[in-house]
Amino acid sequence: MKHNTVGIVCEYNPFHYGHQYHIAQAKKLTGASRTVCVMSGSFVQRGEPAICDKWQRAKSAIDGGADLVIELPAYYALQSADNFAFGAVSLLDGTGIVDSICFGAETDDISLLKKASMLRETPVWQSKLAGCLSAGAGYPSACETALRSVMPDAPDNLFLPNNILAMGYIYALSQLNSAIEPFCLKRNNDYHSDQSSDGFKSATAIRDMIKSGKDYSSWAPLLPESASICSLSNADSFILGFFRRATPFDLADVKGYEDGLANLVINSAKKACTSEELFEMCTSKRYTLHRIKRFCACAILGIRGNHTPDYLRILAANSKGTAMIKEIKEASRLVPVVKTANYSGSAMFDMDVAATDFASLCQGVVSERYAGKDYTKSPVIVG
Repeated sequence: MKHNTVGIVCEYNPFHYGHQYHIAQAKKLTGASRTVCVMSGSFVQRGEPAICDKWQRAKSAIDGGADLVIELPAYYALQSADNFAFGAVSLLDGTGIVDSICFGAETDDISLLKKASMLRETPVWQSKLAGCLSAGAGYPSACETALRSVMPDAPDNLFLPNNILAMGYIYALSQLNSAIEPFCLKRNNDYHSDQSSDGFKSATAIRDMIKSGKDYSSWAPLLPESASICSLSNADSFILGFFRRATPFDLADVKGYEDGLANLVINSAKKACTSEELFEMCTSKRYTLHRIKRFCACAILGIRGNHTPDYLRILAANSKGTAMIKEIKEASRLVPVVKTANYSGSAMFDMDVAATDFASLCQGVVSERYAGKDYTKSPVIVG
């Protein structure tokens, strides 16, 4: 069956030639003629601000073959894999026009991923997962242990990071009773490796090259000379000051909270001299570095409670994308936000604004650290 519009979940931190390949292959694999990308906004799942602002990254995606880029709210972007996946799939499903989704995985066996994801419904899996998490295991290892308990014959490569995230996408489609059809594109590089593979280099490696001033032009489109590079270290005093003034009660309902975590972060902030030291002091077998960063970011941004989006924030589009925005207005219950001034706002949207303001404090160019960019920057329209 030919699909007209394929959805892609992404962070593009930064956009590189491997992402461009994925967009082209997603269209080829599904037969789609249009692409909608749901992209993490000012913060990414690592718990850090993206290397440059969301409008620049969205424009790079359009230049690289995408047609419409929608923001994944910080509320979802700063959660664990399953919640990240659920939020992104909810938005794709909520457009009313996306009929397929294509994600990278370490396997191209979609039937295996579907089988594994559906086993999450079983009481045995849920009980095992809860037991592992309460014993202090990190989510990835707890997920693997739980899945092995219900799928003992599963190949070892099923438990690699992108496969776990792929299962999250498929499971989210099931939870939403979505008609979107999933497709997977096999990745040929090691998720944790900085080394090039098939002519591509990882986003991690490219970020390191950008920050160290190395030539990365063979691996990714060059960022504009005016681009200001973001780093949490630029906001060290703000981060440490925030947690030194916080109380455990202040952090008790923050996303990612569990008993003991608030005290750990607050006490570590009093001893640390940089945000990096703070995160290192809190990292352990129980709390991974990225989980600590996500929790700290959620605390600063006020990400708490349960929310569902009523909007689709448009970041960039080409001519096909602008046509899709009109279709979404007719097909979706979600409001496409093109002009912020015309949107009445919501708690989730306020979190996005806070995320952009916090990311601004992390800008390398001091003159870019002003607030309110969500109200002054418009979507990037290409062509």
